[in-house]
Amino acid sequence: MKKLLFVLLAAGVLTAMGLLPFRAVDASKLLPVKTVIVTKAGEEYVVDIGSGVRAVGDTLRQALDRLREEVSGQVFLPTAEQVIITEPAEGAVEAVAEETEFRPAAGIYLTPEPAPDAEALGAYLDAHPSDVTILDVRAALALGQRPAIPVIHAADGGFRVDG
Repeated sequence: MKKLLFVLLAAGVLTAMGLLPFRAVDASKLLPVKTVIVTKAGEEYVVDIGSGVRAVGDTLRQALDRLREEVSGQVFLPTAEQVIITEPAEGAVEAVAEETEFRPAAGIYLTPEPAPDAEALGAYLDAHPSDVTILDVRAALALGQRPAIPVIHAADGGFRVDG
């Protein structure tokens, strides 16, 4: 009984001091993300999550941090089902694979098209999920291999996935 009382007292003190890793989040302020489009323009990364919400940074991490700062509410990236990288993607594939905020099971795609609309593309990709995930890309890169990532093309007013 004394141990239980001690644990509860310690948890109360740590909570009051803000030292526990748990944070209360107002669910109404969460902005779940379904599709993330990553573009590397020169030396900058542009992250687009749809509805005109985008942020720019020198690194992918910096762009994601700015996205959080500029959006009212809390951007929730672990819900992203697909990450699309616009080409040329020099270094962007590696940056996306290393980013721990993306769900490892999220599908990953490349597209040579200018950044398409994330919402329209997300709806299409729900019906055509990728066989290649971020985890697959991480594993291939760890083995020193270049992963084969499906490519999205604009076709007849819609999209087509090759690979």
